[in-house]
Amino acid sequence: MKTTGFENFRKSLEDYLQKIDFVYSGDVINSIDKTYTKKLKHLSFSAEFMKEVMLDIYNYSFQKMLENSKEIVIHRNNFHDVYSLIDDVSLNPRIMFYSKNSNLNLNLGGHLLESDDNSVYLPNYFNRRFKLMSSGVEVSSYYSPLISDSEDDCHFYLIDKPIQSMVWSLQNMTYDIKRSFSSNNHTVKIPVYNCDYSALRVRVINTQKLREEKINSILYDN
Repeated sequence: MKTTGFENFRKSLEDYLQKIDFVYSGDVINSIDKTYTKKLKHLSFSAEFMKEVMLDIYNYSFQKMLENSKEIVIHRNNFHDVYSLIDDVSLNPRIMFYSKNSNLNLNLGGHLLESDDNSVYLPNYFNRRFKLMSSGVEVSSYYSPLISDSEDDCHFYLIDKPIQSMVWSLQNMTYDIKRSFSSNNHTVKIPVYNCDYSALRVRVINTQKLREEKINSILYDN
């Protein structure tokens, strides 16, 4: 069935995604095909359903990045600033993902308020918050709600290339609607890409605080 409004939405979303360097033009290794189906009462294209699809691809890609990251651990007292770190690591980072904890406690440079409100197309954490410039290297920095850390064990990630190629996914997807009696099946078939990149998880730990908590935990357990 013809999906009114889909082509216009897809073109606008492609234009939007081209400005987001962590999901644009990744170095594709291979792909997997995903199918999403949702029952809706109407027979017209659903922008909200497409948002759900794109968010699932983001979550998949980010989880892959977390799993494939190499880790370095830095004691809080030895962490001077993110610029010094960028100069010291062997990776040539172009993208940084940070958490609320890492931003607040390590003074990375983001706004203190990290709102998760949705924009027209996708949540605003898809938008770059700031850029870091160090020794001629420009690092686009993004907040992510998927980073799990704490005030005394802050995490952020440095990546050298995009982790996804969402524009290609959009260009090779289909959106179909099958009429049914009580509701209609909206189905998206879309390729999701695994991309080649290197990622570094930086853990900055307050070792004194964690040592105290570990001792207390042992004492209370006994």
